[in-house]
Amino acid sequence: MNTFGAALKTMRAELGLSQLDLAGEIGTTQRHVSFLETGRSQPSVEFVGRLATGLELSLTQRAALFDAVSGRNPYRRADFDSDQVKAVLDMLELRALRHWPFPGYVMDHDWTILRANAPGWAMLEGFAASNNAPVSMYEVFLSEAFFSRVQNWEEVAMIFYFRMQAAAARSAPMAALFAKARAEGRFAGVAERLTGGAEVPPYIPAVLAGPEGVQLQMSSLVGQLASTHEAAIEGLEVELMIPVDETTEACLLAAYGR
Repeated sequence: MNTFGAALKTMRAELGLSQLDLAGEIGTTQRHVSFLETGRSQPSVEFVGRLATGLELSLTQRAALFDAVSGRNPYRRADFDSDQVKAVLDMLELRALRHWPFPGYVMDHDWTILRANAPGWAMLEGFAASNNAPVSMYEVFLSEAFFSRVQNWEEVAMIFYFRMQAAAARSAPMAALFAKARAEGRFAGVAERLTGGAEVPPYIPAVLAGPEGVQLQMSSLVGQLASTHEAAIEGLEVELMIPVDETTEACLLAAYGR
């Protein structure tokens, strides 16, 4: 079985490169790339190193190429249930989320919540099922309960649309959820809004109906570990919710007791 050839072809397709383009990027010939993809030639570890350093590959793509050739793979591929990954999640929860006074989450590339602080779990009450099943933040944002509280959905729909589109390109479950949301009309009017000529502000906070008629205005910061060499945690995102005005800040601090 030509494992490396399949991995190389998949990677090339993900990057949108022809065989000739790929050859030019790493200093080889189109014929050599073709032979590698069809199994007529076998790659050297040095050649895989050139691919890994000469192209803008994700850690997951690099790991897949090294997995497909004999030799040591410098990129580990641990399971989310492994002790190593759990230790990373615990560190993010204890060193980042615990000190954030507003809702904060650690999520995988499907936006499944892996860790949250106390305000984060509290904010999800009424939006997510309480049956101990994994919670998808995308499913929360597309739920009827959340949708009914958003007072500027036409504006924030653009934000969710492009984030979901990117997630759907790399995940079959996310592609199915994105297709369902589009079929239900959640993103109706996004294209028209983009081309309608309206001025776009620097950022678009979500405006939610809060307690006692208070309007809550929130945005978020999204970050990733910069030093990871573990494919399983490359796609982890830390999302910290930010109140964008004093009224929202006061309301959130009062609600979560900080």
